[in-house]
Amino acid sequence: MNKKVPGFKEKVRYQFDNLMSKGTIVLVGMLFLITAVVVIVTGLLGAFINKDFTTGNLIWQSLMHAMDSGTLAGDDTANVGYILLMSVVTICGIFVTSILIGIISTGFEQKLYDLRKGTSKVIETGHTVILGFNDSVFTILSELIEAGENKKSNCIVVLGEEEKEVMEEMIKGRIEDYKTTRIICKSGKLTEQFLLDRASLETCRSIIINQENDFSIIKIILATVNYLKSKNAFDQELHITSMIYHKANLEAAKIAGEGKVEVLFFEDALSRIIAHTCRQPGLSTVLTEFFDFGGDEFYFENFTNLAGKTFGEILNLFEHSTIVGLEQQGKVVLNPSKDTKLTAGDYVIHLAADDNTSKPMEAVPLMDLSAEMQRKEQVDESKHLLVLGYNHYLPDILEELDHYSDSRTTITVAGIELPEISEIKHYKNINVIEKDCNIYDRILLEALIHEDTIDILILSDLECSKDEADSKTLLLLIQLRDIGRRWKREFNITSEMCSVSNQELAKVANVKDFVVGSSITNLIIAQVAENRKLALLFEDLLDAEGSELYMKKASHYVKTEVETDFYTITEIASKRNEIVVGYKKITSKGIEIKTNPNKSEHISFCKEDYLIVIAEDND
Repeated sequence: MNKKVPGFKEKVRYQFDNLMSKGTIVLVGMLFLITAVVVIVTGLLGAFINKDFTTGNLIWQSLMHAMDSGTLAGDDTANVGYILLMSVVTICGIFVTSILIGIISTGFEQKLYDLRKGTSKVIETGHTVILGFNDSVFTILSELIEAGENKKSNCIVVLGEEEKEVMEEMIKGRIEDYKTTRIICKSGKLTEQFLLDRASLETCRSIIINQENDFSIIKIILATVNYLKSKNAFDQELHITSMIYHKANLEAAKIAGEGKVEVLFFEDALSRIIAHTCRQPGLSTVLTEFFDFGGDEFYFENFTNLAGKTFGEILNLFEHSTIVGLEQQGKVVLNPSKDTKLTAGDYVIHLAADDNTSKPMEAVPLMDLSAEMQRKEQVDESKHLLVLGYNHYLPDILEELDHYSDSRTTITVAGIELPEISEIKHYKNINVIEKDCNIYDRILLEALIHEDTIDILILSDLECSKDEADSKTLLLLIQLRDIGRRWKREFNITSEMCSVSNQELAKVANVKDFVVGSSITNLIIAQVAENRKLALLFEDLLDAEGSELYMKKASHYVKTEVETDFYTITEIASKRNEIVVGYKKITSKGIEIKTNPNKSEHISFCKEDYLIVIAEDND
């Protein structure tokens, strides 16, 4: 087969194209080389035309003419040959200068473009990397900024497939104060090794995978693990935090993570949270207090001087922190048995304003237990719950409600084209009534509200988009507020919102309690990213087994209108194998929810007040 041999012209053009593609530095070097050749050749030629100057002087004169065209005006016009030669140099200089300015300008523009696109490598250590950009990133960023407030310099790198400028603009619009934190955005495909290299994953402190699809999450876990191994950084202390949305994919995500990833699964937990908060107004506020970095947080600290004491004995040894559990030999236990003995290697889990600020006292202060209630008062609580809407959480919510409701509880579930909810499972204590109707119709909505209806739960329609689902929820909230105003009724409304950004809009409905699924899980992700051990604690707190969070009448523990301190209240609860972590109190200004109160604080409760406790049941 005959091959056509490229001609000289084609070869020259090919070489020129290759040269032009080598970048700004090479092109600038080429122009300097051309300028040097022209200047030297002109200087040598000038030595034959103008005998009044040396060759070196003429080369210098040639350089000055090439750099400054105005130099030509000062030349002696008597020597025509010299003038023509310098004119040629000056014209060459003008062309070279123009091209040089263009090349430098283009180079700067390209560099600025690269900077805007985030193509440079991050040179940081101890930073946090977030892989993925969506509505959840703003909650995570806000929490990490709050957590890093006590650091002199805190850095967060956000990798997303959106344009860098778009991500930066959206973050600035949603987060006003970065405090001591710098946020760096990088754009590209999240599984590409070069993008992970730009974020310097091997030198970071923790990695958060922020995706909404399990398959994408597992793929990014594999890419991240592979990158860390290629950089010999897999055995470092950094860890990866991610959430899985479907239980069937949980094991696969753990296998992909090879022990490096804290894989969180909260679908069952969210069902329990919704079930508890829809009957216990204010509980979601308590959970938010626990899971965010504002106020008090959970810390794991080792106090060797407590070795040999039992868990029950140390509960009242801390005035400014609330003891909630222990970590023994890597196992986290919430509200362990009160006779559990501590060893020197055990960690105390406590709720405190900051780490290393709480120190145990030598002895427990004297307590006056005369305020203790010896029996529970019979409280006439609401026996009816109205559920508006349906999604896959509802069967689990109903099952959880069945665990702690009495046999007289009625739950009305209303919605459009409801499935046969009551046939999914036989409930022991609750009576489920289904109403297939248009809940967005004002007349039909009013007909669903009975005289004993106090608690209302609104579930998101997960069959449509997030914005549309939240729009439906907001419509119901506005309708319920108006019904309550017209009928002079007060409802305890718990609403499930898909999008965090819509939570602010929901405040106009005067809703007492919110359960924003993505918001709560994002708070937990940020906490675990800062402290890996918290994953075990939160899993225990939200697990159906063992101890959970409840709000119980304060009058079940202490006499009403009698002042007492929290040393006493802690001791009374301890005798019932419970831990008091706060209270909900009715004041002249409204509802006050307080977690981790000072134990020396004196307080009295009325019949409408509640204690927030960690207990094994709601009895």
